[in-house]
Amino acid sequence: MKIKNKIIKLFSVFAILAIVSCTEEDPIESTITNFPTFDYQPFVILEIGESFTPSAIAMEGENEIEVTISGSVDTSDIGVFNISYSATNSDGYDGSVSQTVIVHNPSIVGTDVSGDIYDTNTPTRTGNISLVAGTTSIFYATDMGGGGILPLYFQMDGDVMYVIDQPYNYSTVNDADGIYDPITNTFDITFSTGWNYVFAYN
Repeated sequence: MKIKNKIIKLFSVFAILAIVSCTEEDPIESTITNFPTFDYQPFVILEIGESFTPSAIAMEGENEIEVTISGSVDTSDIGVFNISYSATNSDGYDGSVSQTVIVHNPSIVGTDVSGDIYDTNTPTRTGNISLVAGTTSIFYATDMGGGGILPLYFQMDGDVMYVIDQPYNYSTVNDADGIYDPITNTFDITFSTGWNYVFAYN
């Protein structure tokens, strides 16, 4: 019994020493990481010739942190541009957001081609076309090719369709041409890869 008590006391001493050792040499702390958050405009609409200044504020909790900007906007012509804002917090964690900047010509008024569409070759694949708010002629189609990986911004000048300069979601695509037929109400799209699609209204 005495041996058992001695063993218990011995273990107690080791336990106390271990606790003291951890407290003094390797203290356990609770930390909270605040990932970067951004205050910015996801979409910016500009008229041709209007100036553009990239703007975003990044915060780590209540503290403002440095923002890195990548991308550029050419307001001399109609187009769609992506600006990226990124920041790194004090713990080394990164965060980023993307801003879409659309340059349009307000003097151009296009036929309203908004509506639900489908791929005439694959009728089960559908999409939607809508006028970009704040413009008179720029439209956005959620799907105009590539099985949904190629949304498209285009301009309507009356009944004439122009695919405007824009970043594409597929690496091998860098351009596209489009024809709108107001009689059949169809959109014939050909990408730089040679892929061709025809969309019609539902």
